[in-house]
Amino acid sequence: MTGKKTTKRTARLLAAAALLVSLSACGRTEVAWNGETEYFAHLTMVTDVSDPYAYAGMVDYIFAGTVTGIEKIVLPEKGRQHEDSYSVYRIRVEENLKGTLTGEVVCSKLGGMKKDGTRMLVIAEVPGGAEIPDTGLPEVGKRYVFMAYGQHDGSLLLSELFDNRECSEELLAEYADYAEHEIPYERQRFPSKYDAGGGSA
Repeated sequence: MTGKKTTKRTARLLAAAALLVSLSACGRTEVAWNGETEYFAHLTMVTDVSDPYAYAGMVDYIFAGTVTGIEKIVLPEKGRQHEDSYSVYRIRVEENLKGTLTGEVVCSKLGGMKKDGTRMLVIAEVPGGAEIPDTGLPEVGKRYVFMAYGQHDGSLLLSELFDNRECSEELLAEYADYAEHEIPYERQRFPSKYDAGGGSA
């Protein structure tokens, strides 16, 4: 009788531990990349984002900033909602090249990591059929030039393709030129709640 009770209690403890490990894995904000990359989504772009001037005209914001934290990076194995395909980052805005974002912003990015460390990225197909794979994900403590879209709820969505080159004076000058000579793209736009100017450029 005692043996049965002990076995049941042990089984319950093991089940609870397994659930805790599972929940902890889903809530992890840092996972080391294991060197493997999977492309889990194929996007069809409405403009040629291989042209940085066209891409600059497509987005609402271009800014330099440092990644201060990751709120979510592990994607569920079987996503049930659209939001399940996004990682979430905190970024301190340090210089605006397009738009007037201020302070620390929270941005979503299409892509993330599996629990085993496999990086999950997207491929963008531009008009004409060429395919461009995303290059990576933002890392904590590093400074980049970001492009982003304002969303209808005031949130920020980082561009489909991430330029993983760390920020430098040369890179800032490069993106400043893209922003200054952008090829305008007409679409409905939404100001970010982080926009000090009350609207995007």
